[in-house]
Amino acid sequence: MIKKRDFIHQNIKYSFNWNLKNHKEKLSQLNSKREEFKRLGTYLKKIYQGSIPNNIFNTKTITRVSQFKVKGLKNGFLRSFSKKLINEGKIQKSDSNSKLPKFAKKVYEIYYNNQINKSPGHETILKNILIKDKDSIAIEVPIWSVNKNKHITGHIDLIQIEDSTIKIIDYKPEGNFLFSLPQVATYGILLKKLIHIENLNCISFNKNSAWEYNPEILTTDIKNFLSSKRISRIWEDFL
Repeated sequence: MIKKRDFIHQNIKYSFNWNLKNHKEKLSQLNSKREEFKRLGTYLKKIYQGSIPNNIFNTKTITRVSQFKVKGLKNGFLRSFSKKLINEGKIQKSDSNSKLPKFAKKVYEIYYNNQINKSPGHETILKNILIKDKDSIAIEVPIWSVNKNKHITGHIDLIQIEDSTIKIIDYKPEGNFLFSLPQVATYGILLKKLIHIENLNCISFNKNSAWEYNPEILTTDIKNFLSSKRISRIWEDFL
């Protein structure tokens, strides 16, 4: 029971897919967060019906969340700060044998075995997870916000519900998760505000690793670190 709707935003096709069967199974569970799961369903239903401001998504002057990156910092500083956050338990790192990397690795193996001489793209990886993983709810989910007359738009790669936690997930084949953490964490913060969620985590992953964290880390540890290095944080104008 996959509900699909394609959107063309700035000449790029985004195929929103909603696994309604998985979502209904989550709603049928006796869970204290069932109302949050229902509100997520209401949000996804609006998207499936096309009730999104496409004009905002197609205005080139409006900021996209994917532009939120850590820039101007040497890789050595990023690596050492990443290790610090992992060692302090603020980011949970999983290896290639954890769930999401295993799904990605399996698709890579299929490509290799079939002598497909290219790496699998986002859509292939994400669709495979959406179909095969019972916790996966939707992929390529449009999200937008207006704050202080400032508009931002974006597309969440994957949303999962695991136990009582909604998870915002982004596939990052390049692997430098901290570089793009502001993007993924912003998705999480926006969705928490939009549908009033308490338990929400973010995950960045590729075929080798996964990194899970509370999105609020962006406004605490990440903010403090980047402030100390005098690195700009454009996302703060939108949160």
